[in-house]
Amino acid sequence: MPIAHANGIDIWYERLGPDDRERLPLVLTHGFAGPSRQWRPELLPLAEKRPLVLYDVRGHDRTTVPPDAADYSMPVFAADLAALLKAIGIERAHIGGVSMGGMVTAQFAVDYPAMCASVLVCDSTCGNAAGTDAPPAEGDAATEWEKRLAFGVSLLENSVRERGLEETQRRQHEWAKANDPHLDESPYAFEEDFERLKLMTPEGYIGAARAIASRPDLTERVRKVTAPVLLMIGEWDDFLPCALRDHELISGSRLVVRKNCGHGSRWRLETFLSEIEAFLDDVEGGRPVAGRRVV
Repeated sequence: MPIAHANGIDIWYERLGPDDRERLPLVLTHGFAGPSRQWRPELLPLAEKRPLVLYDVRGHDRTTVPPDAADYSMPVFAADLAALLKAIGIERAHIGGVSMGGMVTAQFAVDYPAMCASVLVCDSTCGNAAGTDAPPAEGDAATEWEKRLAFGVSLLENSVRERGLEETQRRQHEWAKANDPHLDESPYAFEEDFERLKLMTPEGYIGAARAIASRPDLTERVRKVTAPVLLMIGEWDDFLPCALRDHELISGSRLVVRKNCGHGSRWRLETFLSEIEAFLDDVEGGRPVAGRRVV
């Protein structure tokens, strides 16, 4: 099992795809409490034509799980990734992620710009308005969602402390049944959530939740990102207002909105994969990527 000791912890990683020294690898970071073990099957087509690197974020599955929540933060996650890449001999790559992985990617892009050949932020946000006491301005849906997200994550953290992982997941399912208008169309099954939980510990879950809730607001720093940027989002995803805002903030970025899709790569997976491949082909071909598209 490939393990790299980096940034003071042991990080599980996997290198897939051809040993093609002419192409920079694509490095993808998974979402909250969704380690690479479960995400991997969806991504294998990306490894058919290019090197692909997957890994488990601190606190998840096969990577070290520090017991203290103070050892988790988005800058620490980004530093872990930078140290991992250096440890395995990768100086520059296409850096991307989904949901929490998109937050790690945004942090990595501003902290380690020289290592980014391109940046792919999917179903995520570059901001965090939760640290401000002022209510969102009228029509500011991105700020409104970021505040709701921080509140929701804090509820999950407290629930795991009080009730454990499985009971917290059951309560999430009940909430989704009552509130998610697209639940019947979701490609994700509740049973899979409980399988994912077997790959987590309460300490890792709480630490990652704390990192999400307390992440830095990068909305000013991402303006300075010069690498090509893909912002991809489902039209039913609550993060949509954030992606629209981030597209305005990042000059020259490409915004892709996937129709009839919620949160996560598995919704109409073929579009998720094809848009990543099209973006990377344009980047590697030296073609401009700026614009908006709906697929």
